[in-house]
Amino acid sequence: MRREKNQFDRLGTRVVLVGLGTPEETAAFKARFKVPFDMIADPQKRLFAAFHLKRASLGGLLSVGMAAKGVSAVVRGHGMGLPKGDVRQLPGVFIIDSGGRIRFSHFARDPADHPEPEVLLAALRDDG
Repeated sequence: MRREKNQFDRLGTRVVLVGLGTPEETAAFKARFKVPFDMIADPQKRLFAAFHLKRASLGGLLSVGMAAKGVSAVVRGHGMGLPKGDVRQLPGVFIIDSGGRIRFSHFARDPADHPEPEVLLAALRDDG
């Protein structure tokens, strides 16, 4: 998403990431990985609960498929740090309009399941 920041900006989109760490851990993560977007610390997982995001099974986390996704991410140059918070908490992606309506949602099937930035940009353009 970082590589597409200018496109998100051109569309007038405010990207906000939510992490499971404390405010201090979130700030350190943002600085270490040079995250160009706003971040919210949610160690109590209130937003995750509000958006009905699921938790992965232990078997799902330890699967061969997840190991392969981890290796693939490292090969593509994506750094991996030690996880903070609930490693079983699955992510989600939501596009919320200025009126508070959810226009796009993606509920991850595993911790590495994220929509491509192009999918999000297309959803933003279609929202008109």
